[in-house]
Amino acid sequence: MAARTKRWDIAEILDRTDLAALLDEHTSSQGEGHRRRWHCPAPDHHDQHPSVTIAADAHGHERWRCWSGDDTHRGDAIDLIMLTHRTDRAAAIAHLAERAGIGRDEPTRPRAPHRTTPKEAGPVPLDDAVRRYVAACENVLWSRFGRPVRAWLHDRGLTDETLHAHHIGADPGRQMLRRPGGLPSGRALAATFPALSPTGDITYVQTRYLDPGDGPKYENPASKLGTNPRLAWTQRPVPDEGPLVVCEGIPDALTARQSGFTTVAILGAQAPDPSVADALAAYAHRRSVDLIAVIDDDPAGHAWGTRLDTLISERGSHITVIAPPGGLDLNAWALTEPEWPAVLRAPHRASVDPPAFDVGVEL
Repeated sequence: MAARTKRWDIAEILDRTDLAALLDEHTSSQGEGHRRRWHCPAPDHHDQHPSVTIAADAHGHERWRCWSGDDTHRGDAIDLIMLTHRTDRAAAIAHLAERAGIGRDEPTRPRAPHRTTPKEAGPVPLDDAVRRYVAACENVLWSRFGRPVRAWLHDRGLTDETLHAHHIGADPGRQMLRRPGGLPSGRALAATFPALSPTGDITYVQTRYLDPGDGPKYENPASKLGTNPRLAWTQRPVPDEGPLVVCEGIPDALTARQSGFTTVAILGAQAPDPSVADALAAYAHRRSVDLIAVIDDDPAGHAWGTRLDTLISERGSHITVIAPPGGLDLNAWALTEPEWPAVLRAPHRASVDPPAFDVGVEL
């Protein structure tokens, strides 16, 4: 008997979409478990405090709602993509189907059991599946299949030494690299950027599509495979680390690292949260170093810098915010202006009074 075919099974697409992970791709969050809240993903709504919650509807499908501002900022995963991508419903459904690895006319597969957010849960440890994915992609990068990604990385000024030191990889796509559910879908050729702890351990990974098409540039693992650590450190220069340079993403942090700076990237930089500010202010105080944030020279970048500046100031510290000229990000700035490091090495105001908190970890 011929396999039964279908068009789009909306229920299946929603069942196979982790709404928390989807929100993580488009905005940032605060808290854990049932207390977790996201900043509103609407591009024109910059809510100061996280206002979005997730709940299951009568059909068991996860839905999100922003409780601050426009009451239309709510819905399921399809509504989220329509809002953030500014697209229609058909395109949003197609995007989610591709993200979940569902073909339009393939036989219907058994649906995974519906998962709801645990009532009480702390940070999720990184799953070994993510580490295996990072290792596999790192191996691919140095094979013949990784040549296009290596060329793409080299064009952005990243050296082989930097790529090796930070376990950068190449995802050749799901047709060539099979993967369990919850990992980046592999919808196209991509570079993989692992997040490292201050001691160099892999804590997370972000997949950056070389040609994202109509989809997002970055894709993260599902939240069930590990909690986003929010900070990705680079290998530190020695012996004089100088200021800590805070970047919007891992590629920018790697660029600054190559010029001898101690750097850290904020993951999901649309809205830096208090936990990030706590860690950065504590680092600056304990090591008596300046904090410098290099933002993208666009409205989103300036909003990010303003938010981070406010959070750091509330903790009794100071951060110098620098925007590259001409609408550039740090990586493009470094490629077009060889003398850019001098701007960061110029004297800056040091951290002020010690922060009135202790994050309980030596960074």
